[in-house]
Amino acid sequence: MNGTALRAQLVLSEAGLASLFAAGITQGWLKAWLQSAGAQSVDVCMLEQEAWKRAADWHVFFASEAELLRVALHFGRRIQASDDGTLGLLGITPFALENPTRHAWSFRNSPAPSRVLLLPLGDIAFDRQLWLNLLNDAQPLSPLYVSLLETGDAPTCTCPLEAGLCASSMAPEDDSKLLNDGGYLPEESLMQALRSRGLKVRFAESCTAGGMAERLSRLPGSSEVLDCAWVTYSNEAKQRLLGVSGKLLEKYGAVSREVAEAMARAGSDATHACVAVSGIAGPGGGSEDKPVGTVWIAAALPDGTVHSACHHFPGSRAEVRNRTVVHALHLLCGCLQETNLEQFTPN
Repeated sequence: MNGTALRAQLVLSEAGLASLFAAGITQGWLKAWLQSAGAQSVDVCMLEQEAWKRAADWHVFFASEAELLRVALHFGRRIQASDDGTLGLLGITPFALENPTRHAWSFRNSPAPSRVLLLPLGDIAFDRQLWLNLLNDAQPLSPLYVSLLETGDAPTCTCPLEAGLCASSMAPEDDSKLLNDGGYLPEESLMQALRSRGLKVRFAESCTAGGMAERLSRLPGSSEVLDCAWVTYSNEAKQRLLGVSGKLLEKYGAVSREVAEAMARAGSDATHACVAVSGIAGPGGGSEDKPVGTVWIAAALPDGTVHSACHHFPGSRAEVRNRTVVHALHLLCGCLQETNLEQFTPN
């Protein structure tokens, strides 16, 4: 790195942007990972525009293979066809990315000493250690503190990641907001915690309607830790599928500590933890006592303990739902990390 302020450029095509959206990965996560690899600044631009042709130390492209080959031509590289007709770059050995298996390219741009990275469409998060190492010559990644983002926190965090999450190179003053210091996605942290304890997880979801299970299932290998999920949107479904008492629902309402904890208990057993959520995502449905954004989250552990919390999330319906998901995964992850592993040894 030589102590210089490295400038990175993240270039996405329309197809690349659509691929990120389908995978649930935001530009904020990519920017944060590049910063952890050593970039002091990261500019994001579209391939279809001309801004990406400005000078930078790192050029990272995420686009279709045909688009990437055209980019290679811009940098003075020559295209060659192999015996099987596969196109590549003359004199440059490709490296492999998974999910799906595909070729990517990395080279130094001449005469300017910049690094160019061409990443075809597909998973960009799971293999990030590989392509980040190519950018920074396998130097250790800097700590990247991923924290829950509360109202008013945005101006002080280094990089907003998504609704409810931000990243910083400095540890937050409030440890209760910290998810991890390795730049991990919330679902990655939860998977690690479950694997280390030999547990699986179940989800009982109301306002998120399967969002927690969907988030964890994005990860390769999630079948090792994800058992099932119930989408119990209506009160009738909460009673029929989870056995929540009708009297409990009538007395406290669906959005309550009592109901969320009952949902979580119903899904847990000796080898499964369960996270339950029930809330009002909006824009309607709120009241003076329970305004839009009110969400109860409960996590039940195999030892029978239940932890719950009430939140009042700001933002649109989508933002409330996303904040609910990341807070719910964080609640369970925190409970697992603070609990003695021996408590979960099956009889």
